[in-house]
Amino acid sequence: MKIVTETRNTFEFSDKPTCVVVPVTEDTPPKSELLSGVDIATLNALSKHKVISGKQGSVYFHATPSSPYRGIACIGIGDGAPEAVRRSTGAACDPLSRHGIIHAVVDQTVDTLWLAEAFVEGILLGQYRYDRYRAANDDAPAQIKRITIVAQDGIALDAVKTRCALAAVQCDSANWARNLASAASNDLTPTVISQEAQKLAEKAGLQFSHLDEGHMAELGMNALLGVSKGSAEPAQLVILKYEANPEADTLALVGKGITFDTGGISIKPSEGMHEMKYDMCGAAAVLGAMRVVAAAKPSVNVVCVVPTAENMVGPEAQRPGDIVRAYNGKTIEVKNTDAEGRLILADALAYTAHTYKPRKMVDAATLTGGCIVALGNCAAAVMSNDDDLVAGLQRASDATGERIWRLPLWDDYSEMIKGTHADLSNIGEGRKASSIMGGAFLKEFVGDTPWAHIDIAGTAWDVKNVPYWNPTYATGYGVRLLSEWVRQEAAI
Repeated sequence: MKIVTETRNTFEFSDKPTCVVVPVTEDTPPKSELLSGVDIATLNALSKHKVISGKQGSVYFHATPSSPYRGIACIGIGDGAPEAVRRSTGAACDPLSRHGIIHAVVDQTVDTLWLAEAFVEGILLGQYRYDRYRAANDDAPAQIKRITIVAQDGIALDAVKTRCALAAVQCDSANWARNLASAASNDLTPTVISQEAQKLAEKAGLQFSHLDEGHMAELGMNALLGVSKGSAEPAQLVILKYEANPEADTLALVGKGITFDTGGISIKPSEGMHEMKYDMCGAAAVLGAMRVVAAAKPSVNVVCVVPTAENMVGPEAQRPGDIVRAYNGKTIEVKNTDAEGRLILADALAYTAHTYKPRKMVDAATLTGGCIVALGNCAAAVMSNDDDLVAGLQRASDATGERIWRLPLWDDYSEMIKGTHADLSNIGEGRKASSIMGGAFLKEFVGDTPWAHIDIAGTAWDVKNVPYWNPTYATGYGVRLLSEWVRQEAAI
């Protein structure tokens, strides 16, 4: 994708299949300094008759065969807020594709509410497709390959260009994470996740290392290793580091990387089990965020830790009732082998807190179905031991449109995950507060480190309410949220 910024005085139309994108806010007719007087008059007439609307998500394509542009796309952006622009632009991707548009000229010559970077995000996320396993198709839908932002004369184009470039990096990294998450589990094993992380490190200039099962056993990571016992694929602990300054503080990102989850001996129902390839979306999110960090170069050190394993049924598989001792010495009664994500995260969080002593630590995980019961696909659940950390995540959420909603972690919940025969149980009582039980369990492994747990089970895939996230694919949720959080923390 090529992104260009120009002013009205310097811009000229090319001979590519070009569409002029005109934003329309609520109760405001289309305005432009790029279009001919005839076309503006036509759009105003259509607006008067309510054919063109400023309602968020409305799209009207007006063909203009005698003009230097193939057509005009009037996109309703509601109140013009960034997320409204993203969603509206995402809704416009299919109409633009059907008309064969490959060059979008974003008309920012009049309406100062139009946010160019939000348009870039809507396009890059909205036209994403995952075709790895499909036969080559010469009739594949057209996609926009060039975006030209045409701003008012006198606008500081360098600032617009910088914001758009960052938006492009964040979305490209989110789409990279979507590719990782959408791969079939026979192609994306823990070993492959480690290899992909190493490739990312080599390309982006990050430091890569990993712990194999032998090393993890020496360190006492029996919670993580217990999950992996039923699989022929060995578990790994993958580590990426970005170092801005040896004297700077460190932020930590930890992501759940279960590449396939049968539930183990506490086996899941067969219906929908094929979607359990997405149980590594937390890992994809933190790795994608590191891709942005490497490009943005914030003035803070960042460590990314990914515990990755398969949760399978086999002769060596962990049994309900088994008791394991985690890295920090606490014992865990495994009452349900399908509550495995918190087990691998327990060792990863304890190891990260002890080894890297981060100023703040955030984990992302597709942890509980209860999160979907509570919040649907509209937001991720956040639990934390630190109000300031949650406030920072909320600011990043507001900036990116990746919603979060805080759930409590009162001491009462910690009582509910105490074990019968061990220090802890990996599940609570029945279905009570099931999402919070996951957070309460993880809290036992972070010590005094300011920490937040983000349960992304409802936002990682199958999201139907956000136009720039096709429900057929993983969303890449968390890449933009976490990378923005890191950037904002670096500026504090």
